[in-house]
Amino acid sequence: MKKRLFAVLVGMLLCCNIFAQKEPGTLTLYPRVGLNLSKFSGDKIYRESFDYVKSKFKSGLVIGAEMQYQMSFPLAISGGVMFSQQGTSFGEIDGFDDLEISANNINVPLMLVATTKYGISAKIGVQPEFRVSNKHDAILNKVNCSIPIGLSYEYHNIAFDIRYNLGLTHVYKNMTDNVRNSTLMFTLGYGIDLWWEFISCHSDAS
Repeated sequence: MKKRLFAVLVGMLLCCNIFAQKEPGTLTLYPRVGLNLSKFSGDKIYRESFDYVKSKFKSGLVIGAEMQYQMSFPLAISGGVMFSQQGTSFGEIDGFDDLEISANNINVPLMLVATTKYGISAKIGVQPEFRVSNKHDAILNKVNCSIPIGLSYEYHNIAFDIRYNLGLTHVYKNMTDNVRNSTLMFTLGYGIDLWWEFISCHSDAS
């Protein structure tokens, strides 16, 4: 029964969004806000007893905007600027509660997007990350790079995006350990078709 209900719901969504595909030449602005879960993958803290505690995900705010240009069907490109609260957590260690390392970043995702007429898109690209917080200057690199891989679903211009940012570069300065950013990001956005609004305004004026 549950499988049948799920199949019916999926079918309804597909039917509702059959005309959701953006026309080639469309330029769309997506303001976004959401939550991310980040950690320094591979990081650990050693105790006196020679065991260690692995890094854990910490939550943070992400807010920003992206522009997406529909080159053709199904290919689009996008670029954006996102403020992202990232870092890592180790929980409670030897009496210290919620030991964390925080890093406020300005991320610049540049992505290739495969769109569909059902409102579902797949994304992959490259993302320079610039740390803007003053904390941990002595140990953290100020510039990093990640590969963002994601899926999004858009319905009536409301866009839900889930994205995993896979770190390429080392987080710490002067360390041989393979410690990299690892961030799972969830955002909700709203699509504003700037190019078609521009055409519409000039058509009405004439």
